[in-house]
Amino acid sequence: MRRVIANATALVLAASLALGCSSEASGGVDETTDDSTDSNGPPILANPGSGTQNGTQPGAQPPGSSPTSPPGAGSQPVSELPTTPSLQAPSPGSSPATQPASEEPSGAGTQPATSGAIAPVIPAVTEECPTFQTGTITFMGLGGIQIVAGAKPASATAPMVFYWHGTGSRSSEFGLMAGAVRSGVESEGGVLVSFQGTTGGDALSGTSVFGRGDLELVDQLAACAVRDHNVDPRRIYTTGCSAGGLFATNLAVLRSEYIAAAAPNSGGLTFPQQFQSEYTPALMTVHGAPGRDVVIVDFSNTSRTADTTFSGRGGFVVNCNHGGGHCGGAGLAGDIWEFFEAHPYGVEPQPSPWTSGLPAGFSSECEVFGG
Repeated sequence: MRRVIANATALVLAASLALGCSSEASGGVDETTDDSTDSNGPPILANPGSGTQNGTQPGAQPPGSSPTSPPGAGSQPVSELPTTPSLQAPSPGSSPATQPASEEPSGAGTQPATSGAIAPVIPAVTEECPTFQTGTITFMGLGGIQIVAGAKPASATAPMVFYWHGTGSRSSEFGLMAGAVRSGVESEGGVLVSFQGTTGGDALSGTSVFGRGDLELVDQLAACAVRDHNVDPRRIYTTGCSAGGLFATNLAVLRSEYIAAAAPNSGGLTFPQQFQSEYTPALMTVHGAPGRDVVIVDFSNTSRTADTTFSGRGGFVVNCNHGGGHCGGAGLAGDIWEFFEAHPYGVEPQPSPWTSGLPAGFSSECEVFGG
């Protein structure tokens, strides 16, 4: 009964937030619009904030903002977890979605670490895979999915990033908000994926821009990229802004079997979720000053909820407060890419090579989260 009440509350809050976004947004577009005719155009963003960073902000509408207790036990010892990346075969009658659980980086040029004692579990390929080349595709019935793909490397070394846009924005938003991430992915022969619509939005993104139904598409795109484009299964990451930042954080929780790290920009957690596995992805939260990064909720609070949840499970967390308004963290895109590079799945030493401090040249707006 409590779960039913909680779910009903989430739906009511999500509806209220969507209404709030609609009344405040200017220049926004419908989230389900196919971006195939304007894949290279500028993102259309809603609800600009007053931040001092160089990103224009889409308005995100999350459900609540009260801190929550970490939804899971401490991390499982390394010796009890798999050490070799594996492709998981689906059990009869089940889908992979239900299986258990600046343009240049600002630092000194962290080289990607691609080995580790803990291995990801990649879902089995069960769908017809797309061709990974830059453009817009329809996959598993969902149109408007943008792909940016570099030249396929000779071996499995490429990174993959799932980007999630804010309410009222477009799948091309990453060009403004995460330019250094795109450049890094493309230069290393990797794949960046950005959805325009959803197979079924819900409170995971606050305003039903994205939802739990999209996880199966993420599973299949990741599995296809690992099989067909030499994506390193240890180098699958996620980031996004506002509603997309909320969804990116939830994706790291609900797909902790293979998401190596997440970097939400004005995101975090509003409701507790059960981690898919014992592993806790690395987390870098980016947000504005308390009282300034606010659209319905204060994203400095939702970011702290995520920080506490991930670190409470033994995960490594970096918290970045740029001091500005909503989704003002575009200037930290280079730092996000450096963070991804240093944190493949099962990175050694666990939980991070940065536990003693951030590398030279990393943004002074960031610090290792200490609880």
